[in-house]
Order: sequence, then C-alpha cells, then structure tokens
Amino acid sequence: MRRLLLVALAPLLSLGTYGQAGLKADDVQRLMELRSNGEHDSLEAEAKRLVYAATTNDMLYEALYYWAFARSGKDDPLGAVEHAQNALLIAHELADTSRILASLYQLTKFNVEGRHFEEADRFRREHLGLARAYGRDTIQHALALNSMGSMYSRIALPDSEEHCYREGLRLLGVRKHMVKQALLGNLASALSARGEHAAAAKLHEQVLAELDSTDLHNKAWTLSNLGRSLMYAERYDEAIAAFGKGDSLNAASGNALDLAIDLAELRAECLEAMGDPAAAYAMIKRARDLQDTLFDRSMNEQLLELETRFGTQLKEEEIQRLDAENREGVERLRLRNVQLYGSLVLAVLALGGVALVWRNLRQKRKYSATLEKLNAELGEQKSRIEEINRLLQLKVLRTQMNPHFIYNSLSAIHNLVRKGEAAAASAYLDGFARLLRMVLDHSVKERVPLADEIAFLRQYLKLEAMRFEDGLDYVVDADRALLDNEDLLVPTLLVQPFLENAVWHGLAPKQGEKKLNVCFAMRGEQVVCTVEDNGVGREAAPKRTHPDGSASVGLQLTNERLQLLAFKLEGTGRITFTDLVEGGAPMGTRVEVVLG
Repeated sequence: MRRLLLVALAPLLSLGTYGQAGLKADDVQRLMELRSNGEHDSLEAEAKRLVYAATTNDMLYEALYYWAFARSGKDDPLGAVEHAQNALLIAHELADTSRILASLYQLTKFNVEGRHFEEADRFRREHLGLARAYGRDTIQHALALNSMGSMYSRIALPDSEEHCYREGLRLLGVRKHMVKQALLGNLASALSARGEHAAAAKLHEQVLAELDSTDLHNKAWTLSNLGRSLMYAERYDEAIAAFGKGDSLNAASGNALDLAIDLAELRAECLEAMGDPAAAYAMIKRARDLQDTLFDRSMNEQLLELETRFGTQLKEEEIQRLDAENREGVERLRLRNVQLYGSLVLAVLALGGVALVWRNLRQKRKYSATLEKLNAELGEQKSRIEEINRLLQLKVLRTQMNPHFIYNSLSAIHNLVRKGEAAAASAYLDGFARLLRMVLDHSVKERVPLADEIAFLRQYLKLEAMRFEDGLDYVVDADRALLDNEDLLVPTLLVQPFLENAVWHGLAPKQGEKKLNVCFAMRGEQVVCTVEDNGVGREAAPKRTHPDGSASVGLQLTNERLQLLAFKLEGTGRITFTDLVEGGAPMGTRVEVVLG
C-alpha cells in the first residue's frame, strides 16, 4: 500500500509587514498555533473574527487562508475550497506571488480531499507553472513538483512521477525540509511499485535520517514503509526489526490504531514468508483485535455525535416554568382552602359567608383544572423524551455495520492490487465506495423506498460475488405490485445481515453451485422479505466469531431494531428461520422477515 505524501505544511508564504497593513504578527502566530494544535473550532472562530474585523486585504487574506484550513480539519472540503478561492482572489488583488502560490497549493490539497481530481490537477499545473516562472521560492517549486508527482501516480504514469520527485530533490539539494522528506518517501514508493525494493529501502532510510528525532509519529510511519520495502526485497530479519521499532515508536507517540494494525499485518505477512505460521497467526489475531478496538472507538464517536444532534434535551426552561406554575397553583389552592374553612366558620355568624364559600369552591375547581392541565403537559414532555430515546437507539443500531465485512472488502482490494489486477481492484473499489455511500445515505433515515433497498442489497451481493472464485448466483426482486407502489417504504439496513449470514455461513462452506434468492412480497397487509439459500444449512454452518472469541452481533442488532420498530408501529415485527431438507439431508435455509 503506497502512502503518497501530499505535504500539509504550515503556511509557506511571506507574512509581510503587518504593522503597516493593520494585521498584527501576533494574530497570524495565534492562527498558526491553533492549526498546529488541531484546534479547528477555535481556529475557525478566530479566523471568522478577523474576517469581520479586517480593514485591509492583507488582514482579510490571512483570515480566509486559515479559515479554509479550519473547514478542512472539520471534514468540509467544499467549505475549505470556497474560503481558499476567496483567499486566492485577495492574493491576486495584492499581486503577492508568494500568497498566490500558497493558495494554489491549498486549493490542490482541498480538491484532492473532496475527490475533485480534475480541479486538483488544474491547480497543480498552475501552481507548478507559476513556481517555475517566479523562480525565487525553491520550496514552493519543489512542493509543486511533489504535487505533480502525486497526480502522475494516480493516473499511472510512473516515469513522469519519478521525474517530478527527482527534479524536486535536485532543487532542494542538501537542505533539510519537510518537502524533501515527502519527495524522498514518494520516490521510494514509486521505486517499490516498480520492484526496486532495495533502492526504495535506502530512500526510506534517508527519510529517517532527515526526520527530527522528536517526530516519533512520522518516524513510525517511515519505519513501516522501510520494513515493507525490506520484506519485498526478502530481507526478512531486517524487516521484522524495522516493524518492531516502528511499533515501539507508535506506542510512545499515542499508539495510532491504523498504524498499529498496518504493522501487525505486515509482520504477519513477513513471518509467514519466513516459515513461522504460528507467529504469523498471532500477529493476525492482534490485527483483528485492534480492528475491533478501532471499530468500537468509531462507534463511540458516532454515538457522541448522535447524542449531540439527536440528544434527549429536556427543555429545562420549559420544565422549570411548568414546575413553577405547578407550585404556584398548589400554594394558591392551599390558601383558598384556608379561606374556605374560615368562611365556613363565618357562615355560622353571617348569611353572607355562604356566598364566600360558593366562590371559593368555584376557584378550587378552577385551580384543580389548571393543575391537571400542567400534569398533562408534563406527561406529554415525558412521552416525547421517551420517543426521542427510542429513535436515538434505532439510529445508533442502524449505524453499526459488521467491521469484518469492511476489512474483508479492503483486504480483497489489497490482494487484487498485489496480484496486478488493477482493473478488477478499481471495479471492486468503485463498488465498495458506492455501497458505503448507500449505507451513509440510508443510516440517517428510518425508512426508504423499496427500490432503494433492493438496489442496496444488489450492490452488496455484487461485491460478495466478486470474492467467490466459482461465482455466486443471486436474485433480488419484489412483486410487481410492490415495485409499482412508489409510496411504499421499508425499514433501512434491516435485511443485509441476513444476506451476509447466508453468504458466509451457508454458501461459503458449500462446494458446487451457490444460489441465493431474496424476494419481497405482500402477505395480507404486511410486507415480507424471504431470504433463501442452498447452502450447508444451519447445523453444518461454522459459527462466526470475532477475534476475541465473542459471537457475531449482527442478528442480535437486527432483533433489537425490529423490537424498536414494532413498538413504534404498535405492531409485531418477527423473524422466522426454516431449515430446508430433502431426503433427510440439509438443502439450505429460508429466513422470513416481516417488515410491517
């Protein structure tokens, strides 16, 4: 796996004379520190403040430039591009070539993040052309060459890619700089892709020598790349040593889980090549455990985000108001009761007390009705809170997708790339990306049209079928009456776990023809989905477990979703499993899911 470095440098521009321009050097230093520390919310707030306070174009440029970085850090490439384009316009008005170069590189980076490669390539070329013409900024020139090399790598022009990296290194000479480290690393990746692993290893060693001794994170990544090149060069002992040192540095610098997983898988591959399958298995198990940890952490982060967006906020001011009115009503009622009892005593002395008693009784009924109304409002608030909690549970359950399917898909892509089957890998990657896009779109909806759910299931099975050497014969269809009903909505992401269960528990162990049929049909007034396979049956199917020994939770999550949905609809969602038998021998499994 090549790790191209499109260097995310601190601003490569001249800060100018801010005293005359109205922008203080302290303001820019503050922006730089916030970006360096990854404080994106504070960076955006400070940049926004400077935009509205700007009295000169110098001040406005710096604020927009860093606002773009803040949006990028918050995973908003479109917003980042918008602010970077505004900064570029200001730089042109100032006729400041250094700032124009910095903004062009910014736009290249943000368009790559947004996967707008044509726009990114246009800015790369403009950046390189201006850097060559300017001639007074070697760093920007080398940075532009590194960016062009990354583009040539993406469009599979290895000779042009290598030329750009080498030309950038020639410009920088012996000076040490982050751009030089990126050029060396990318050149090593290019050579390794061409099979020149020994030369690539030397370049990775040079990157290690160039890195600051305190930069443990980048040293760990570089050791991972070095070990990979050594492994492909069949220098296994040296590769194992590099992986081990990289793992230690990663642990000392915060233990990035993606790097830890990468190192564990590389060591497993190296140990297997050395003829030590037991140690390789231990490394694979460690990688799986780390993947589960990474998945759990991701789910926790999604849960926090959902709680922020859909949290059960009790409208404290409203409840306090209702409580105050309730207490006031109780107090008034108590006072009226005192008046009532006093009136009864006075009634013995004067006939006029009768009128007072009658009035107090009427007021008591009035305040009792007020109390009942307040209690009813509090009950409605409680019901709304419970409903929000149920929706929150449903949305959290719906965001959970089997991490091993994601890992297996990425592994399949990796294997296709290693085998040199670029077209197949590209097709698989496109299909995988389309599937994840569907999951993201569906995960924020309770129900989707039946046609969208069928398209999602077909895309999932298409990916799974690509991983079977002897093929997978599948059909996903529905009754014509259901397809013609555009108003029909079904629960989202509910059926997929049953398809995955059929593929990997029923069909994967089977020899010979593998068939899977999925059909949506009306049964009375209910929509029923039937999933039928001709696999080995539930009794013979191997039990699927996670690396830590725990059982798969896919069906448990589906049952919980059905219970929540059934509660909301005041109906009964249910799942029925039927073992198919012919002549006493298992012939597959049929699952019927009532969707309501």
